[in-house]
Amino acid sequence: MTRTHRIFIVAATWAVLLMTTPAPGSERTPEMIRAEGNHLVGQGSLYLQQHAHNPIDWYPWGPEALDKAKREDKPVFLSIGYSSCHWCHVMEHEVFEHDDIAAYVNEHFVCIKVDREERPDIDAVYMDAVQAMTGRGGWPMSVFLTPSLQPFWGGTYVPHGPFLELSKSVVMMDTQRRSELEQQAGEVAAQVNRVPTPQMAPVTLEAVQEVARRIRESYDPEWGGFQQSQKFPTPLRWRFLLHEYRRSGDESLGRAIRHTLDVIDSGGIHDHLGGGFHRYTVDRTWLVPHFEIMLYDNAQLASLYLEAARVFDEPRYLSTGLGVLDFFLRDFEDAEGGLHASYDADSGGVEGSFYVWTPEELTAVAGDDGPALARLLGVTPEGNFEGQSILTRRIEPLDAGDAALFGRWRESLYQRRAGRVWPGRDAKVVTGWNGLALSALAEGYGHTGDRKYRDAAERMVARLHRVHRDEKGRLSRASTAGVASGEGILDDYAFLACGLLDLHGVTGDSSHLNWARELVGIAKTSFAADNDGWFLTPDSTVAPLGRRREIFDSVEPCGASALVQAMLRLGSLTGDEQLLSIADRTLSAHAGLFDRGAMEMAWWADAALMRTSPFFDVVIAGNPQAADTRALLRAYHDLAPSHAVLAVVPSAGPSEAQIEALPATRGKIAIEGRATAYVCILGSCRSPVQSPGELRRLLLEDRIH
Repeated sequence: MTRTHRIFIVAATWAVLLMTTPAPGSERTPEMIRAEGNHLVGQGSLYLQQHAHNPIDWYPWGPEALDKAKREDKPVFLSIGYSSCHWCHVMEHEVFEHDDIAAYVNEHFVCIKVDREERPDIDAVYMDAVQAMTGRGGWPMSVFLTPSLQPFWGGTYVPHGPFLELSKSVVMMDTQRRSELEQQAGEVAAQVNRVPTPQMAPVTLEAVQEVARRIRESYDPEWGGFQQSQKFPTPLRWRFLLHEYRRSGDESLGRAIRHTLDVIDSGGIHDHLGGGFHRYTVDRTWLVPHFEIMLYDNAQLASLYLEAARVFDEPRYLSTGLGVLDFFLRDFEDAEGGLHASYDADSGGVEGSFYVWTPEELTAVAGDDGPALARLLGVTPEGNFEGQSILTRRIEPLDAGDAALFGRWRESLYQRRAGRVWPGRDAKVVTGWNGLALSALAEGYGHTGDRKYRDAAERMVARLHRVHRDEKGRLSRASTAGVASGEGILDDYAFLACGLLDLHGVTGDSSHLNWARELVGIAKTSFAADNDGWFLTPDSTVAPLGRRREIFDSVEPCGASALVQAMLRLGSLTGDEQLLSIADRTLSAHAGLFDRGAMEMAWWADAALMRTSPFFDVVIAGNPQAADTRALLRAYHDLAPSHAVLAVVPSAGPSEAQIEALPATRGKIAIEGRATAYVCILGSCRSPVQSPGELRRLLLEDRIH
């Protein structure tokens, strides 16, 4: 425990003993603020809207609040959360809706609310501070800051009484021991700014294999996933392991991947009626979820299951991946093509009530099939969650009729459930999360040829280009009801660029390639940091404790590792040696952290795998409507190679515009009028082939799957 941490604990303990003289009253009483609204009125964020009529005089993060804190020399109380966060709602009801709390904090603090999904940069800074002070973090995040925005106390959920006493203790410290408080805050701020320095090391296949080995050490052989008391799917780690399995053919790794996919798919974390996945489970068996549903989790899980379907030739995985995409189109897509951010854990104020069933409810829908359906779905009289049952698919069917039962009744069950009180939905459209979903939709179209997935992807791109891109090509972080807000962070540029490259790969539409190139160009300059890397925020952003770098992957790839992958793919497609050089330097600058990070460097290691084993740029020349061209394209998409990029040109060769955009396509024609595939590595090509089998053979060079 650090000295700073001990001081904070002592200060918090004193809260029950110390009182201060009230400051002069606020101009508006809590009752007036509740009725008229605070400074969050008119904000686009659903989370901020939910707090707009608290009696606390909340401000959004911005110049008005920050200048007020400095001008009046008041500490800041910063509360960070998001709309689908269960405990955020609890703290609002138990603390922020109460007049005694409001009266005190309105007098003594400038109170600021932040939606972590709109301002992940602010969230990241103060989450690091809370973790430094307490050893843990989460939401709602509660942080007290000096007027210069340095943190000196942090935590998560705090109940009513302790919060009021803590606030009084903070005021005592601020009025009687200001110098000590500022010293503590400075120490924490310095610790937050000590991010790991990138460490130069060779990028080798052995280093990639070591990351895979160390991640596998944490595998849970009984219940899949990793050895944790709570289970998060972490699809990016499993997708990296899937790519390493495709290269190595290590059957023990393949079994671990399949086991994990199977138990996640069959467990309560999977919404078997709606098709999506909840965020995590509170147990290690994947049974009882924290019921919120996030777009970023589902986008990555869809991509994982769709690729695994091809690798393992497993129809169930394809069905699961497509089920997520169908969930997007049915329940998350807005009228203009954007995908919404999340569903709450709560329905009508009760956690999980939308998703659970009793045997009687199943029988009311399925009649005589009710008991058999209850057995298949794990629904029992005693239940597995507060007297009711979360649906699972872990019981083996008794016969063919039994096996078809769920498929026969699924839509009826979904419609019956749709009549319940729905969980709250955050309709904000987050750029980066939509970029992740764009990749999944493109993959779904590539796998199936089903036009609905391509059309959805095209609608999304049009919407993001119209609403989230300004006249200089810069991205906004999010939009609500068509109104953009916040500056895009590195993740937004990198995830969207990767999604556009995926969509280009299955459509051949050069406009997607061109926008991806624009995004990568802006990102590599506006976010540039020393030592071969990038900041989280662009150079136009004012950062409270200085611009920060995100180096480690989390539930999503960090923006830097995703940008490296976008550069490698774009460089391979276009022959842009500068992009490849930047990507190689950045990989080398971070490879020294592979051993230290392992789990948190999975997407970096995945990028390194692209450089340490063959990575192909494939050109198929032919008439896209002709059977022979379709056969080559089907061979490519059936394999779904994570280690290749694809361009398609007419039989007579590329147009001048294609050559300008993709120099590697020059001279590629359909030989003797037959569709022809060219498999190359940085312009060095194998002999052209014209049969799907030969194309598959070349794409599996030095790989097993």
